[in-house]
Amino acid sequence: MEDTQHLSSLLELPAELMYHILSYLTPRDLARVACTCHHLQTLSYDDRIWKDLISQNLPDQISEPTPLKRFRDLYIVHHPHWFLPKHKIWFSDSEPNGKLLIARYDQRRGCIEAYAVTAVRGGHEIKLWEKDPNVIIHSFNPRVSLDLNQPVLKLDVDSFRTDDQSNIYPSDRSYAPASRYSKETLMETFAEAGLYGSFMLTRSLSPDAIGPSTAVWPPLRFPAHARVRNNSSDGYNSAGHIPSTLSEVSEYNFRLRKWVEYTGRRSSPRIMSFTSPNGLSAAMGLGGNYFAALNASVGGGMSVRMPEDITTYATLPAECYTPTKAKPWQGIWCGDYSGHGCEFLVVIQPDKEDEQPLPGGMDYLRRWFSGEIRIHRDSDSSEESFASAQEDQNLAESETGQAGTAVADDEAETMRTREEDLSGMTDIKDAPTGRIEAIKLTGDMNIPRGEYSFVAPDIGDNGLVRVADEESFRGARIVRSAGHLADRGFRDGEFSKFQMICVIVGRNVFEADLFTDT
Repeated sequence: MEDTQHLSSLLELPAELMYHILSYLTPRDLARVACTCHHLQTLSYDDRIWKDLISQNLPDQISEPTPLKRFRDLYIVHHPHWFLPKHKIWFSDSEPNGKLLIARYDQRRGCIEAYAVTAVRGGHEIKLWEKDPNVIIHSFNPRVSLDLNQPVLKLDVDSFRTDDQSNIYPSDRSYAPASRYSKETLMETFAEAGLYGSFMLTRSLSPDAIGPSTAVWPPLRFPAHARVRNNSSDGYNSAGHIPSTLSEVSEYNFRLRKWVEYTGRRSSPRIMSFTSPNGLSAAMGLGGNYFAALNASVGGGMSVRMPEDITTYATLPAECYTPTKAKPWQGIWCGDYSGHGCEFLVVIQPDKEDEQPLPGGMDYLRRWFSGEIRIHRDSDSSEESFASAQEDQNLAESETGQAGTAVADDEAETMRTREEDLSGMTDIKDAPTGRIEAIKLTGDMNIPRGEYSFVAPDIGDNGLVRVADEESFRGARIVRSAGHLADRGFRDGEFSKFQMICVIVGRNVFEADLFTDT
């Protein structure tokens, strides 16, 4: 009698082909494959696959799974936190200053950590603009570094998770069952006695639920793959904020909770003790015991817990700050805000379809671009600077079709002389067009984080004022833009009533906020 039992054709494939096939699977799919049979379990546990999975989240491949023995174990203990070093750049909602972090994986200690980016002004120079002596130009050479004295975020291979969190205020759906994704991870990030912190996963908010007035982080003016709610009456513990399944976990946001406890002997929260990983299926919520429950109150005694501080972080899509040939000025920049100190901002050049409406305080700028109004600088003197005259000359030409009717004869002669000087100058070849926006990643009391620093609606010919001939910016494109007024008592949408000059110098240097009137 012929044997009708045959091995699966999949299992008959050579091991090399099986490894190649399995390398296309996600960690969750590998966990399901491992549950089918002993042979596929052995293949899916191969460390070559898991080493590649880890390396996909890091800028460089790691050579050893230190301090563990296997790459698979290393992946599991940091699941689902690998998105932190993958996206690397994170900025917070803490008012008004905010914070910019760089996340990374430390192979030597096997931990995921993040440190704050700091800058000091360094050497700087102050001089008058030769086109208008009323304008002071600040130049500086910042020294940017990581504050390695103390991590803002640190997740070790043996970090504890808190016990089940209670969803006592479900917000936008029914009660969410507790899971490993709703638990907070305790961190050892503070050297000060009595100061504690934990890491919180977040749940993305559906784009359909986000309107112009919805409190979200990051704000709508930032490009983002996902956003989360940014207000809560229950410390972000409700089902609308915390995920209960892996599919609900946002890879583009997280929260950090900080609190202070004063006590002779600290009364620790209940924790889940860590055990050696014994299967990805358990870690992924597919059954089994990955963590053994150990409800314990350590130390005894009564503690006094101070109000908590919860900070929400978001990341930026890499394509919005990575410069390209068509968008050479995109990037994260360090700005010199004079007495306010160094601050970080992201400069983006959005595609036309991705442009957000201009802030309400910039209605005048739209009219300025269309030629409906002519804007003059405030000045105690009756004489206007050359820059103002040149800009008004351009607007007059657009309105009347002829030059010289709005300026005095001597000023017109100056214009003709300047035009002759500029006739031999070369503009940037294939100069980009479209909008440039500078948004603060960090801020101050005058203009907080998350607000516009300046906006140039069109850096192409429509917004071009002139090509600079002065020594400081020779050959630079000077375009019309508007800057936020920096003053106490910040008010959203309060843009300068005067034009701001944004200087585009080549493709590697970008100067801005130089010529605003206050």
